[in-house]
Amino acid sequence: MRVPRRELGAYPLYLAMECATSFLLGITYATIAVYWVTTGRLNPLQLVLLGTSLELSYFLFQLPTGVLADVVSRRLCVLAGLLILGLGLVIEGLSAAFANLVVAQVVLGLGYALNNGALEAWIADELALPPQPDVAGPGEAGHSQRPIAGVYLRATQLGLVGTVAGSLLSGVIAMGGLNLPLLLGGSLVCGLALAMALVMPERNFTPAAGPAGQAGAPGIAGTAAVARQSLAGLRGQVRTTHRAIVAVPGLVLLFAMTMFAGLWSESFDRLWGALLIRDIGFPRLAGLTPAMWFSLLAAAVAVLALGSTELARRRAELLGGEAVATALLVLTVAIGVGVVGLATAHALAVAIAAYLGVSVLRPVFSPLIDGWMVTRIEPAVRATALSARDMFDSGGQILGGPVIGVVGTLTSIRIALLAGAAALAPAAGCLAAANRRIRPAPGAPATPAAVGAAAESDGSAATAAPGLH
Repeated sequence: MRVPRRELGAYPLYLAMECATSFLLGITYATIAVYWVTTGRLNPLQLVLLGTSLELSYFLFQLPTGVLADVVSRRLCVLAGLLILGLGLVIEGLSAAFANLVVAQVVLGLGYALNNGALEAWIADELALPPQPDVAGPGEAGHSQRPIAGVYLRATQLGLVGTVAGSLLSGVIAMGGLNLPLLLGGSLVCGLALAMALVMPERNFTPAAGPAGQAGAPGIAGTAAVARQSLAGLRGQVRTTHRAIVAVPGLVLLFAMTMFAGLWSESFDRLWGALLIRDIGFPRLAGLTPAMWFSLLAAAVAVLALGSTELARRRAELLGGEAVATALLVLTVAIGVGVVGLATAHALAVAIAAYLGVSVLRPVFSPLIDGWMVTRIEPAVRATALSARDMFDSGGQILGGPVIGVVGTLTSIRIALLAGAAALAPAAGCLAAANRRIRPAPGAPATPAAVGAAAESDGSAATAAPGLH
């Protein structure tokens, strides 16, 4: 029996999906570090290897799933990604044994790869966004483009609201068992995927050309023929995406920056919790357990990040798209200072302040880069290009994770955090070089604002202003 569908407006649905997903991931992830460190008793190397397993899976699946989103269906990739993500979280909650956690990371990597890039490309399609030139002259269409980065920033902000609620709830749920947030959150993410299948539209998607020049997937002419055509389509899509990327000034340097930032983020994401639990410790204040401390920290990060993303939205609106590299450079330097402060802190208050500073700035990165990219990349290769960007991030985490884990196991968690932070120096160098390339020529009109103040969907106005990996 065919289940009836009732499609909703793309823009409000996109915002609702981001908020709901962030709420459910807030439930699962706010206390997961306590689950790993106390229930799983993982050492620094094992903690980092969890991240390496996730990123390796994400890296291997990212480009094929990006091509799938461009050639077959972005809606299908988003729905499948949510369902697999939920299953991965449930698997992780079943056992804290290291082997089971690694299996869960592989499943989660596939879920994230299906979702990331496809979701951003889907909403860009549904809002009917053509590519935007780097320098728009008088009368060019670039000045009338919908402010897609503003849409991404608004979604990020609503996602942060969902994260606050989910993070606070996580600490309460964890009182019944540190694995319960994973089991409950994962089950609800699966339910969200099934619900979205009934209401999520896909009206403006045009499949990328297949290997024979036809739009969409190749016809079935035997398994071997389909495999050959799919491989040819993958190679063609990769070549087209490569040409689109290198044609945008400064974009390759932004990709390189993403790789170095990924190398740093792996050490930070996996080790900051262990530093607070094992090296610094939490006081028995008002009977708060470590899980409740982590729950409150996650909520505080989300609340403060609302302010940072709103500030980024307004600054980008004033300065224009050419200021993206400058803003990212400032953010990178500030994050580096915060990581050093965390690694050298011995007082809990100082460590928490440094952690909050770093975590509040991080949500600004992705919406700025995504919004800048999708208005300069041809629609047919948007998802693949975004997937390629994510592959650079995963590649950095895969290369740096095991090294940082060994450093932490042989020396200390503090030294490992400092070693990871060293990767931010070349990231800043790439941004400085990209900043010179992205700037418009003297006397040229300024690029349209990368982030706008409003967006429209389905003919109705909606305010805009800050995503799943």
